[in-house]
Order: sequence, then C-alpha cells, then structure tokens
Amino acid sequence: MPLHLLGIRHHGPGSAKAVLSALEANPPDCLLVEAPSDSEQLLNIADFGFWISDYADPQSTIRNPQSAIPPVAMLIYDPKDLARASYLPFAEFSPEWQAIAFAKQRNIPVRFMDLPMELHFALDEAERQNPQAALAFLEKMTPEERAFRADPMGHLARLAGYTDSERWWEALFESAGNGAEIFAAIAKMMAALREGTEESARTLQREAYMRQTIRQAQKDGFQNLAVVCGAWHVPALENIEKQKASADAALLKGVKKIKTTATWIPWSYDRLTFSSGYGAGIISPAWYELIFTEGKHAATHWMVRVAMLLRKEDLDASSAHVIEAIRLAEVLATMRGLALPGIDELREAAVTTICEGDAEKLQLIENKLITGQKVGSVPDNIPVVPLQRDIEGWVKTTHLKKYWESPDEEWLGATAASPQGGLDLREESGRMKSQLLHRLHLLDIPWGRLMELNRHQSAGGFKEFWKMKWSPDFAIRIIEKGAWGNTVEEACTRFLKKKTEETTTLPALTTLVKQTLNADLPAVFDLLLRKLENLAALATDVYHLMEALPPLAQIVRYGNTRGTDVQAVEQVVNHLVPRICIGLPAAVPNLDEDASREAHERLMGVHRALGLLNDPAFSPRGTTASPPSPTTGG
Repeated sequence: MPLHLLGIRHHGPGSAKAVLSALEANPPDCLLVEAPSDSEQLLNIADFGFWISDYADPQSTIRNPQSAIPPVAMLIYDPKDLARASYLPFAEFSPEWQAIAFAKQRNIPVRFMDLPMELHFALDEAERQNPQAALAFLEKMTPEERAFRADPMGHLARLAGYTDSERWWEALFESAGNGAEIFAAIAKMMAALREGTEESARTLQREAYMRQTIRQAQKDGFQNLAVVCGAWHVPALENIEKQKASADAALLKGVKKIKTTATWIPWSYDRLTFSSGYGAGIISPAWYELIFTEGKHAATHWMVRVAMLLRKEDLDASSAHVIEAIRLAEVLATMRGLALPGIDELREAAVTTICEGDAEKLQLIENKLITGQKVGSVPDNIPVVPLQRDIEGWVKTTHLKKYWESPDEEWLGATAASPQGGLDLREESGRMKSQLLHRLHLLDIPWGRLMELNRHQSAGGFKEFWKMKWSPDFAIRIIEKGAWGNTVEEACTRFLKKKTEETTTLPALTTLVKQTLNADLPAVFDLLLRKLENLAALATDVYHLMEALPPLAQIVRYGNTRGTDVQAVEQVVNHLVPRICIGLPAAVPNLDEDASREAHERLMGVHRALGLLNDPAFSPRGTTASPPSPTTGG
C-alpha cells in the first residue's frame, strides 16, 4: 500500500507549500498528522477550510462562526490537575494546518497519529517519581553526542558553512520554493543523521504509536496514505512492514492513562517564537507569513512594511529608499549564495538604506516587523467553562474588547492627547473596568498591570493607570479558577475566603484587605476585617505593625473614592499607631547597617501613612499637615 512520508519543519512556510504540492499531485484517501491523538475530536469543531477560501481575501468581512483562524492552539490538559497542560500551536503557514485544511475541503479523513497526551502525562509522572531513570539516557552520552542530539540540524548547518541551523534550514528549505520532490531528499538526510544514534525512550514510544496508527489505517482499508510529521521521525516510519507490531505494542504496554480534555484557544505570533520559550519556535513569524503568502515577492512586501511602520513613527522613508533596500538585499543574497534574501539580508539592507545607517530606527518597529502582532480566533461553539463566558460578558460590558486577546502592551484608554490614558474612579464606567481588572488580578489573571505613576496615584486616588496585555496562558488559568465559581465575583469571593483562612501574618492580610477593597467584593470584606482585628490585637512584632500600617492608611484616606465604608479599618489603625510608637524605641537600638536601612524604610512608610491620615491625634503638636492632592500629584 502506498505510504507517502512528508517530513516537515513545524511552522515552516516552505514545508507547507511543498506539502500542498505533494497532496495536490497525489491526493490521499487518508491523511495522518503528527499531533496527539486525544485532540483529534477538535477537528470536528473547527472549520479549517474557511481560512483558505474567505479569510485569504483581505477585503472579506465575513466570518464563519465555526472557523478557527490561525494562529490558534490546541490546549490539552488534565481536568483534575491543571498543572498538566500542553499547547499545540498552528499558524497559517504551519504545514499541518495547510494539510488538514486541504483534506477537510475534499472530505478526506484526517487522523492524529502521535502519542496521546494522556500517555505523555502518565510518562511524565513516572519520570518525576524516578528521575534517575530519565537521566540514564543522557549520562551514557559523551558531551559531543549530547550537543549533537540537542541540535542535529546544527551539525549539517556547520558543514554547510552556517553558524545558525535556523538560518541554514530557512535558506535551504523555506525560501527556496521546493516542490514535492524535496521530501525524498529530506528522508535521506534524516536517515544519515539518525544512523548509529540511540533514541530516547519517549521518542521510541512516540514512533511506536505512530506506526500503530499507520497499521490501523491500513487495516481500515485505506490504500493511499499521506503522513505529515516532523522530518526527524521519517526514518522510523519507513519500511513499516519490516518492523514488528508486537515490538511496538511492548514499548507502550503497562502505561496508565491520565484522562485529558482538549479545546481550541487563540494564540499569538509572539508565542510562536524561540524567545517565548516554545521548543519548536521560530525567529520571525511575520517574515514566515510573507514567505508563505507572497513567495518570491516576500522581500518587496517586507521592505514596504518597513517604510509604512517608520512613517507611522514620523520618520522619513521614501519610495527610493525602499527600491534601493530591495536591490541591496538581493545583492547580499547573491553574494551569500542564497536563492532569495533572508531576514538577515533584509535587516542589513533596511538599516543601510531606509534607516540611513541608524539601527535604532529599525529597533523601534522590530517587534511588529519581525515577530508580528497577529492573534487568532477560535470558533464560537467551543465548549468553555462558565467563568470564561462571564469574563467575556464583562469584557463586552466594559468596552474592553479591543484589549482582549491583543498581544501588544497598551495603555488603557490612551489617546493622542493623553498617551497614558487612565480610569476615572468617580465615573461608573471607570469603576467597572477597575473592578474587573483587580478581580482578575486576584485570580492570577494579570490582563492589566496597574502602573504607579506617582506615589499618591498608586495609593488610591481618583485615577488609575493600567497597561494591558493578553497572554494565551490565561486560557488555562481561567479553566483552573473556574473551579472556584461560575462568575468572576463568585470565584473571587470563594478564592479570597480561602486565602483569608490561610493568611497568618498581619502585613499579608492588610495587602489582601486593600486588594479586596479595590476589587469591590463586599461579601468577603467583613470576614477580612474581623481577622485583621484579631491579628492586629495579637501581633507583637513592631516591624509587622509598621509594615501593615501604610496599606490601611491608604484605605482610610481613599476608600471613599469607591464608596466603601472604612470605619472598621479606622478602628484598626487607631490601635496600630500607638502600639508602633510604644514598641519602636525598643526595636531600633544597636542595629547594623542592613538592619538600620530596613528600619529606616519602614519608618518612612509609617511617616507617609501618618501624613495620609492627617489625624490631629497622631501629631505631637496637635496640628495637621494636608497631604498632597491625589488628583494633581502636587
């Protein structure tokens, strides 16, 4: 039975085009893709064909609600232990994505053939319990062998005169416009690299599972199979009839499964990069997208984008600059024996011509230019936890949709006249936005980052300033915190009650009181204050009392900004201040330099807190000094 092995580089635009060329030349009756088999059900949720037919048209405004628009990722996790989670990202230029879209449009069955995450998680747990067994494989290798296994492509790149394996692979396979014939060459190259090497137990188990999936497809009557997998695995899948099925079964025997759940989540280009920590990452998603969509004209489009972005920064970038930059990039590519300019040639040419030798100009726009800012979207019918739906409702109600799932860090409410934006807490819309962001912070979903522009603003004045940035990791955090409640308020309340029970130190509890006030969670505020009174009455460490005072003083001074009754907090403060004054003389004599510095910092915190309180009872002369205005910072 024909078995066509298409060895690819994950997220390689050249690989994606070669895969499409091979599938169009010889359409299979079944497509097998290297992806965890327990995520296969997600293929029935998303409409892959939409991307190629409609979304490729930049003028199209139609969105099929069943469509997954890349970059997106499959999230596979253990619902009983959310620390066990794995992401499988796809971009438009990912070969697997294009292969699946091709098959879906033609009603060709698609099967995922990689080891399921339910076995991966079980094997991970076994390795944690017996770490020495996992290290035994590496200990048998020489340092040279370990370096080779860490980057086998780097070995070939060095032989070809490259110092960077990523650059070598891009020049040879991604930018060269190869057709289906390239896969035979890749198979021979991988066989030569793997000859005489010993594979890790996990790789052997994965490849055994892949062979089992191929055999099952053949048993099911498919006659013309196409396999899209990482190039490294191709030699292990060749001549499958000569490899014993019993041996593969033995490699997987006895592994207990851990039940998993899978869903689609949006992804972003910055999370596809090496710098994000993604193991199969790439250097420049934005450049790879251009290679895939524009082919040999990618360099021209890249340079035009440079000029457009620089003009947005009010920097000169003329058409003549662009033309000269393209010519220089092509000359550099020719001098280096490349079929087309790569990202290095483009950078050099852009700095030399458009930026007139000033590399800092390119750095202003490099993230948008090299990484890209694209964020995908998932089908509307994706099953989500109720907490996710409630958050989405809040986002819509508070008009924060433009910041949701945005990979850029942006000032909330920024305008040309007010580049740092800001929320006015005297307005209902400002309070609602603030409450949502503070509540998400309590749930460890830091979508917004509260910025301290000056001491009085950060203390809790009428204005708050936030920087917003979405992270794909929030998807798993929302699922995790969904166990605490179906709404943001319910989850925060239950979560805070648990944290209140566990908190045993006065400074930690005062911080929790302030967070609860900012998040406007009255259901838990009384519980916190009762525990605060008890801890304050029992506390004997004057340093703890000093550390606890500033956040409480801020609540007393600014609590009414949010319409909160702070009388109970005032009572605690009235007990703390005299006790600090009584205990301080005994706490500060005979201190070394480090201890003196720590004591001084706490003293200054208490001094500022007393200034905020502006209470005659705390002044030795019975006079008060008005603190600076929180609205003016004066």
